[in-house]
Amino acid sequence: MGADPMAVVCWSVCALVLSCHGFVLLAAAGGSQLFEPTTVLNYDYESTLLLNEPQPRTGKDVGYQVSGKLKVECVWQLGSSSNKLLKVTLEKPKLSIKSRKAPSPEGFVFHSSKLEELKNSPFLVHWNNGHVKAVYVNQNEPVSMVNLKKGIASFFQFQLVDQEVRETDASGLCTVQYTSLDRNMIEKDKTNCEMEPPLPFIRHPEEMWSAAVSSKRRSVIFLTEDLDAIKSIESEEKLELHIPLRGEAGGSLSSHQQLKLTDRSTGATLIQESSLEGAVKQVEKTSGQSFAKHQLTLTKEDTSCSDGTCPSFHSLVKENRDPLKTENLGTIRSASAFIKLLNIARDSKKEDLVKALKNSKNKSILLQLLDILGAAQTAEAHEAARKILDFRSQDSLDLNERYLWSLSFGSHPVSSVIKDLLLLMESGPYNEKLDETLVLSVAAMTNKIRKHNASASYKVSKEVLQVIVQKLKKCSPTDDGCCLKYVRALKNLADQESVPTLLTYTSIGSKKVSVAAINAIHSFQKDSWTPEVLMRAKTMFFQLDKRYDSSARTLALDILLENGPDEALLTDLLIYLRSPDPAYEVKTYLLQRLHQIGESDRNLIVMVKGLLKSLNLTNYHILGQKGLSTAFTRSFMKHASANGSLSTVQEMYGGIVKRGTVDVIIDRDGSSQTIFSLGLFAGGLSSFLTSDDAPAEETEGEEETAVAGMDLTVLGVQVRPFVFFNGQGELMGHVWSGTASEKTAAFQALALLQDHLQYVPLQAGFIAELSLQGGISFDLSGQVSLSIWNRNAESLVEKSAGVSMTGAVRVNSLFVHSQVQFTLATEVRLRLASNIDFYSTIALCLQLQQPDSIIKHNVHKTERIPGSKHRLRKSKYKVIPVSGRTYALNQKNNELCNVIFSEH
Repeated sequence: MGADPMAVVCWSVCALVLSCHGFVLLAAAGGSQLFEPTTVLNYDYESTLLLNEPQPRTGKDVGYQVSGKLKVECVWQLGSSSNKLLKVTLEKPKLSIKSRKAPSPEGFVFHSSKLEELKNSPFLVHWNNGHVKAVYVNQNEPVSMVNLKKGIASFFQFQLVDQEVRETDASGLCTVQYTSLDRNMIEKDKTNCEMEPPLPFIRHPEEMWSAAVSSKRRSVIFLTEDLDAIKSIESEEKLELHIPLRGEAGGSLSSHQQLKLTDRSTGATLIQESSLEGAVKQVEKTSGQSFAKHQLTLTKEDTSCSDGTCPSFHSLVKENRDPLKTENLGTIRSASAFIKLLNIARDSKKEDLVKALKNSKNKSILLQLLDILGAAQTAEAHEAARKILDFRSQDSLDLNERYLWSLSFGSHPVSSVIKDLLLLMESGPYNEKLDETLVLSVAAMTNKIRKHNASASYKVSKEVLQVIVQKLKKCSPTDDGCCLKYVRALKNLADQESVPTLLTYTSIGSKKVSVAAINAIHSFQKDSWTPEVLMRAKTMFFQLDKRYDSSARTLALDILLENGPDEALLTDLLIYLRSPDPAYEVKTYLLQRLHQIGESDRNLIVMVKGLLKSLNLTNYHILGQKGLSTAFTRSFMKHASANGSLSTVQEMYGGIVKRGTVDVIIDRDGSSQTIFSLGLFAGGLSSFLTSDDAPAEETEGEEETAVAGMDLTVLGVQVRPFVFFNGQGELMGHVWSGTASEKTAAFQALALLQDHLQYVPLQAGFIAELSLQGGISFDLSGQVSLSIWNRNAESLVEKSAGVSMTGAVRVNSLFVHSQVQFTLATEVRLRLASNIDFYSTIALCLQLQQPDSIIKHNVHKTERIPGSKHRLRKSKYKVIPVSGRTYALNQKNNELCNVIFSEH
């Protein structure tokens, strides 16, 4: 079939136009026409920077404008090539600020500043074929002026053919996409910019606890009609920082630059030198200047305390002594003070830190100061803490543990500190509690450092794993305390290579060690659950090789269910419900977990219902197990950015909670993170209960030693378990003295929740600082009362957490400081009460309550000009009420609560 003649003509014309277009651009890219010698190009230069809240903005912004005249001329050229030396003069730079006196609403008016006083001489730009190779600036000029000129020089780096390249300019090393919009117009988009050399950068290894940062950089270059000069350049840059858990809390930066050609004039003749170096020296000689050569990347300057406004650590401690007191733990006040002191501690020298620690007036807040030094995660802070810590002293246990806990909660541990703690481990033993806290902290810190840079931390990670495994192997099989310590350390280390070791101890360990080993594996990421793990979990739950402790079985079941069981496994689990196994609490636990997981996994619940029907298991004998074990998930926060839920599992044994957990979970974009996990464990208490209908098998193997305690996992880090009593003697001592019935603080700490610090170089020649720190103040208290005569028991666990998140986007220079700062703060309280009546039959009532609370969201936008009285502050305050609630657990719990309270 022949071609359409008209289509051929149209295609030929289009091809001719496109080829000519490409030829013109290619010729211009050669640089033979741009910056022609003896021609001076005069431009108006303007750079505007505004700071505000993130989109959608609801308040007025703050910011400033730098403007001036720009003269550009070519003073040297290598033959007829595009290898040129440009002389650029920034004339009369001035600073303007937003003011009501401006001609237009929210416009700018001139304000005197140090910008007019800074040394400002003509500078040189080595330009070759659209690339800026170097910038030469008078060596006496301050960093603020040098950076400003690097931003101006970056204007002149562009290509005129469509391409994607990696280029370095004031924004750093970026991926640059050039797109021709017309024969004399090109668009320049920059992405994936990296600072060279790298600036300080702190990020949390967990994305949910870091900051969400987005950026956009775009420029449009217009050439004159004959393509011999830059007519104008429009450049814009936008940055936004958000708290991932609450997207409306954050800050934004908008930068706009423009260059406009005003006229041309005739300049001097070219310098007659055969090399670039010779030409630069000739300019130095004639101008009397001495140039320093720079790359286009910006240089960070420390302007935060240039006017002496930053306090010392010990003086700031004095100002915040009251909110740091123990009675204020669990409140916003202490969390906010923690963040204030943290940033100063990171910049402080050891001597200043030690001065605060040794001040007798700070003795009552010494534990909180050690929390701060541990969270600072600097070598100076560690050396200061070691000055007052005595690992050999029994009296210093609380101080030692608080510091080690804080280190383990940190987001970016220092390898030298881990090595020092390893040396401390080898220098032990100290005492049983401190030894365990030490190894748990080393493991947790190694886990964090491995997440930051797996290759760089490979050596220290391997060393720590080897030390823990070797010490575990040296433990006597009958020494549960020794084995448990190192199995828990492997849980904190979370190294996939430890899985074979943990699997071994699920089999050869005692009941307690077996439970701890499978619990450690359960805490790992699901990609660590190998086929060997799943097979071992199946063996343990169904007791295919021997009898296992019920807690080991239920933890193995958790792995099988959370891994997404197939139809064959679900069939085996459901058939188990009609087995003669007398462990009805395990069967009840299975039903409860299926229902709990099925609430969020529709496919699972559909599959279970279908199998129950096909296997003829839909009868009360199967689905109405008489156990008291329970599992449920309840939402406590719903937001567009993230959701929060409480997940509770209570595994019962003989009417007493054998293993119970309450997890505070945050879900975002399909991923979840447990902020806090409270676990309660008990055993050997059957002698205090009577249950006529409990089968004999249910108490077989019950450990004779009466024990009860609490397991805590804070921000993913397990801390040493807190044992309430160990042995019937201690238990009876509490019963007779009533000491356990008094509310007692079990765990208190200040911990680092969020941590982000990032410096972003701007095209305009400024460096933006983006920061986010979140502090959490914990206070966990509890009480237990047991009446042998009335045959009942009551327990109460109260958790208070004050949370303070502070973020900022700021741009500082010698002549102007601007920032937008935001804070998000709240106090959350949870109350878990249990009532057990074992007078005739056993009844358990659980009550989980969350009192009313509020969320405070404040925004402060500030601007000041160093050396002047100009101070601008715009503030916005918002209070968001959060209604309290009593969580409905399940129908069985409601019925038992009615039984207990109706009898009273």
